[in-house]
Amino acid sequence: MSPLPGHDHTSSSTASSDGKGDTDSAAKGGKSTKRTGPSYVYYRLYTKLGAFESNHALYHNDRFIGRVPSKFFPPPHMVASFRRTLCKLEGLSEPDKALVFTPLSSPAPKEDSARLSLYGPSGPGLSEQDPIALVVESEKRIKDVTQPEKLPERSDDTDIHYVYYRVYSSEGEGDEEKAKTSFDESDMSLGRINAVFIAPPHTAGSLKACIAKAEGLVTPGHALYKDMELFQDMTSDAAMNDANIISFQGDAYPGSDEGDPVALVNATANTAADQKAKPTSDGPDSNFTKRARLTCTFDYNVKHPTWAWLSINKDEIVYTDGVLVNRNIYSGYMAINSKGVKGCNITLIDS
Repeated sequence: MSPLPGHDHTSSSTASSDGKGDTDSAAKGGKSTKRTGPSYVYYRLYTKLGAFESNHALYHNDRFIGRVPSKFFPPPHMVASFRRTLCKLEGLSEPDKALVFTPLSSPAPKEDSARLSLYGPSGPGLSEQDPIALVVESEKRIKDVTQPEKLPERSDDTDIHYVYYRVYSSEGEGDEEKAKTSFDESDMSLGRINAVFIAPPHTAGSLKACIAKAEGLVTPGHALYKDMELFQDMTSDAAMNDANIISFQGDAYPGSDEGDPVALVNATANTAADQKAKPTSDGPDSNFTKRARLTCTFDYNVKHPTWAWLSINKDEIVYTDGVLVNRNIYSGYMAINSKGVKGCNITLIDS
């Protein structure tokens, strides 16, 4: 992949013969070698379309950065076990398909066997400035997670790296669209997104997908998505390749200057008709929009293998159209579970 322009903690104490460490030298130095206070893991959640909110948000006004105590992660702290635990804490499905990136700018995910250091003074995931990124298949939750009632406010002095862009419709050349993320009343077609909302790995393709999501356009998997092209600036003669790596660090990267934005051309809106014809993994069927929580567990495949019922798990989140139907001698509701499987269900449901 061709790059685009853009700008262990180890102990110093010596072990003593009793195996407890050099306590005398620690005392002489006047500093304790013991870790004080709780330790936390900071992270951000993504699908391939971009960031979504955490159920363990750090701030009331910025729910995209999550934080949980390090003690929630059992040893050994390998990537494979880390992602399973974090998906469980966040109520997310298919943890084995999730990818872990450290740092956010990493061009490739961590190997399952890689070790994560979740205790220490610094390192990936140990501060909100250097969070771990978890990229999952879908942001739909399989269970509700209780969130704190009161969270602190994040200050407004945070340094944000924006990506500025313009969108041009596929319906005709020169048809400049009003941006949904516009911020300047004198130039409503100029939009911007926070660079940390772009899913890793940071490529032209992930930037294009993030803009498409923000603007309500067709997304990867739609037949017309391949026709959309992203240009590095307004004077480019050729579109960027989706595989091109982009660094959003520093002050010089595609779209870093509002006077020189990237351009998304041949943009196609994701209409209601498109959504009904082709449901995506990031949202329920267009008729199944009522969110519900299951109140019991029952495996119909084991108890009644010939019945066309949906097996259920207590506290699982499903989507239903709310229409009561009759199956055999029972009545129930049609629902779609976290795996996208549709079926009938006797007892639901808390809405």
